Amino acid sequence: MSNIDSSDTQTRLTDDQTVQTSADSSKPTKSDHAKQTSMDAFTFKSMPKCAKLKLDKALAYFISLDMMPYSIVEKEGFKLFTKALNQSYQLPSRSTLTNKRIPDLFKETKLKIERILSEVPFLSITTDCWTSVANKPFIAITCHFLDKYCNLGSVCLGCEELSESHTGENISDVLQVILMEYNFKFDEGISISAATTDSGANIIKAINNLMVPHVPCFGHSFNTSVQKVFSLEEIKPIIEKVKKIQNIFAYSWMAAKDLGIEQERYGFKLTKFPSFSKTRWWSMLDVLDVVISQELPLSSFLRTHKKGVHKEKMLTEDEMRIIKNILLVLKPIRIISDNLSAESYVTASAILPVVNMLENKVQNQELPTDTDNYFDPLLKDLIFKTIIDVLHARYNNSIILQFCTALDPRFKLDQFHFDESEDILFKDALQAECLRNWIYWQSKSDSSSSNTIVHQNKKPKGLSLSAIFNSGFGSETVNMDQLQGSNSEPVVHISKEISSYFQLPKIAYEQDPIGWWSLNSSMFPILAVTAKKLLSVQATSVASERVFSRAGNIITDTRASLTDDHCSQLIFLSMNKKYVSNPL
Repeated sequence: MSNIDSSDTQTRLTDDQTVQTSADSSKPTKSDHAKQTSMDAFTFKSMPKCAKLKLDKALAYFISLDMMPYSIVEKEGFKLFTKALNQSYQLPSRSTLTNKRIPDLFKETKLKIERILSEVPFLSITTDCWTSVANKPFIAITCHFLDKYCNLGSVCLGCEELSESHTGENISDVLQVILMEYNFKFDEGISISAATTDSGANIIKAINNLMVPHVPCFGHSFNTSVQKVFSLEEIKPIIEKVKKIQNIFAYSWMAAKDLGIEQERYGFKLTKFPSFSKTRWWSMLDVLDVVISQELPLSSFLRTHKKGVHKEKMLTEDEMRIIKNILLVLKPIRIISDNLSAESYVTASAILPVVNMLENKVQNQELPTDTDNYFDPLLKDLIFKTIIDVLHARYNNSIILQFCTALDPRFKLDQFHFDESEDILFKDALQAECLRNWIYWQSKSDSSSSNTIVHQNKKPKGLSLSAIFNSGFGSETVNMDQLQGSNSEPVVHISKEISSYFQLPKIAYEQDPIGWWSLNSSMFPILAVTAKKLLSVQATSVASERVFSRAGNIITDTRASLTDDHCSQLIFLSMNKKYVSNPL
């Protein structure tokens, strides 16, 4: 028995040794270890700091451009998400983001914009003021320019808190400080084509202190004129009644539900009453449009809701007729306002032609064919006259807008009714402006620069002056020998350039005036400099208001404690996102 056990034991030992030998043979040798890569090499513990910095910058890019709160790095869900992407990545702290990553991104972007503006001899600006939910006042400034390739560009220069009272002197000081941060010199106002703002007395004084031509915002001017229309004796009681109707649905979900029931009962599309803002005149148009389109279910609702408690708010037939006339006149004007609010194409040169067009609509009255006999020519004339009176007061004496329109090859001088002496005076003033700009441009240009404008982009489709004027001039290709002696004294040739330019036919409204000047600048080298300067002027200050719309998404009720510097940095980066470097 013992022999058998001994034998079995020996057999087991032999088998164990065999297994052990096999196992030992599978173990990696020292040389094998040298050939393999440690898993630690795939973590940030052993990678260079630049790898983590790259991801930190990507996080800062995400937070600033997508308007995320700094506190996102403290959210459990976001932490879990980043761990799922990379187990070893350690999120930066909130203080690291606010004190290092975002400020570095801000400085880098600001430097890039400074380099762009250093190559721009002329720019125009817009500015406006705004109060945040934290009850802090801010001022925004945007600039618009044609670069050396004749591309129309725009940037937000800053959105800073106004710590002092909003006097003209303080506002002008803030604007100068912001521009000086980009090493931009005023040069007695010649380098800034114009400043487009609202018509507040303090802001106008600030622009005058800067010795910069002022262009009243077309949007604000229209808002003022339409508010006067709504205050007319024939219209004001109706507008007040419509506001009361809108308030019913704005403050009662049950009323909105009952209106929906009436709409379904009469087979109408379910439509909610839009909100109304006194600073956006077109918002009342939207309300009036719903009143007309939902006339039957609305009348039924007012008559029956809560046993007729709103019955006195029902609109009479005459009141409905007046509302239809208001919409007939103001709806096309809304299209005009929308077309002149863009930054991507030339707008300021169309202000005076639009005013002339509105005035002609009063003089050349045409009865619409689809008005069901509700058209009231007297009311139409009263509305137009009220609007035109405000626009004339704002724009009639604007020499800068006259220059803009004259140098737009779609309009030229046809918009002005000059007699012979006025025509001579205007062309003399234009000649003096061109010479002044030419001398300044020559002093700022490098010896290697050329006065030939190279146009690299096309006018964006979708928004066109044809939408306003509803017609165009025939486009003609002009072949004209280059003016002789353009390299001699400019004062000798600017008169010839002006005369030759106005003799050429106008181009169609759909054509791009910047593109036209890029093709013809060699023919008009001196005149082209002033055209390049003026065609960037904005018709409205909407660009600044867009800054505040973005700021409202950053400075919210839950983020009202952001410091002023952090607010300014985040707004700046979000508005200039195309200039922010992609860290990846």
